[in-house]
Amino acid sequence: MSIKRITAEDLRRMNDSDGLVLQGCGGDLQEWLDGINSLFAEEKLLLNGTKFENIYAFENEGLTNLLFPFNDSAKLDMGRLAIWRLRSHEQFGGTWLSDYVPNRLSDFTEDESENIDEGMVM
Repeated sequence: MSIKRITAEDLRRMNDSDGLVLQGCGGDLQEWLDGINSLFAEEKLLLNGTKFENIYAFENEGLTNLLFPFNDSAKLDMGRLAIWRLRSHEQFGGTWLSDYVPNRLSDFTEDESENIDEGMVM
C-alpha cells in the first residue's frame, strides 16, 4: 500500500477518474489509509476482501486531504458508500472527486501531460 503526494493542480487533470475525497486528514497518513480500510470493511463497503492499495494526499485550503480513487484494487458497494458519505460528511468532509474539483479548484483541465500514477511513494 502506498500514499502518493500530489498537488491540487494534479487533481484537475484527473477528469477521467473519480474517487472519494476526505478533507482535513491530519497526522499519520498511513493510519488514515489503514483506518479507512478497516472502517469500510466493518461497514461492508468493501467487497470480496478488497481494500484501497494506493491513495493520494494533497493540500488545499490549508487542509491535508486524501483521495481514495475508484479503481480495480477496491471493489465497493457504491450504494452503501454513498449513504456512508452523507452520514459521515460532518466528520470526514467526504465528497466525490467529480464534485470536489469543480467546486474547490475551478474545474477540470484537459492538460494530461503528467501521469500522476507513476512513482507511487509513501
